[in-house]
Amino acid sequence: MPGRAGALNEEQIYGVSLKGMRSVLKETLLEIGRRNGKVIVIDCETGTATNILAFKEEFPDRFVSLGVAEQNAISFAFGVAREGFIPIVPLFGSFMTRRACDQIFIQIGYVEANIKLIGCYAGLTTPNTGATHQSVNDVAIMRSIPNIYIVDTCDEYELRQALIEITEHRGPVYLRMIRGDLPHYEKRVVPKGHRFRIGKATALRKGRDVSLIGCGLMVSRCLEAAEVLSQKDIEAEVINCSSLKPLDGETILDSLRRTGCGVTAENHSVVGGMGSAVAEIAAEQYPVPIMRVGIEDRFGQSGPIEALFEEYGLTSKSVVDAALRAIKKRGQTVRVPAN
Repeated sequence: MPGRAGALNEEQIYGVSLKGMRSVLKETLLEIGRRNGKVIVIDCETGTATNILAFKEEFPDRFVSLGVAEQNAISFAFGVAREGFIPIVPLFGSFMTRRACDQIFIQIGYVEANIKLIGCYAGLTTPNTGATHQSVNDVAIMRSIPNIYIVDTCDEYELRQALIEITEHRGPVYLRMIRGDLPHYEKRVVPKGHRFRIGKATALRKGRDVSLIGCGLMVSRCLEAAEVLSQKDIEAEVINCSSLKPLDGETILDSLRRTGCGVTAENHSVVGGMGSAVAEIAAEQYPVPIMRVGIEDRFGQSGPIEALFEEYGLTSKSVVDAALRAIKKRGQTVRVPAN
């Protein structure tokens, strides 16, 4: 993959590897900066953790650090966007969407400013900093703001494509990005030849019995769940819903019409996230049983990352269990062999 040379090193920050998602962010920002002299990166003293300081080294006149001041960063981005520049703002998603919500609402959404927000450390992927840093309701907040597109990619390959795509798209976009220190899941999820497109979902696996609709890191869990379900004679269709807004209702509804029931899976609260968006469109256009896998209506906490995934149900087992419930609720008899 172009720009991937740095993604295989073992550079670390705070004892955590910077390869994977954060390496792709660094390399792709550099690639975008070389292509387009209008791109400016804005930081709020999180550049070391988000791994974007290489952009400052190569383009010092196009990197602006505004201190720990997320609200000011959004206002500054609005100003430079008015001058024809393309601001990219990679900050912790929790601080960006909660602390600077009013600025995002008025200075980005209301005026459709050409600003690209990157919500780093999305969901539970800030394990040691707990509820204050875990961005588990960012999608719910951003979905409620008109004009802003929302993206949550499933692997580093799709992340690179999405970063380039949203920069070329004219208008505001919020892209979620996990921290990336998940060795078991640092592998390709999208097939070769895959192309990310705003507003489009893609089927990664065809099936007839249940639709597993995932976004972000939960797409790989959906694929694992589909393998487990196939051993029970249940063929699951897996949809990568990387564009959360606009939602690809056509692809999702086509899948639900084939299977008659679905499961959504996200690294986010079940309140107001991708699961809510899917349930809304299904309720309006094709009512079928939908089970939502995600963080229940609760705050996060500190702990080892895999332990947090178990505690909050962000596992392939949770997807399997939800699929069995959805199928049962659909009313069909499915032969499930005893273990």
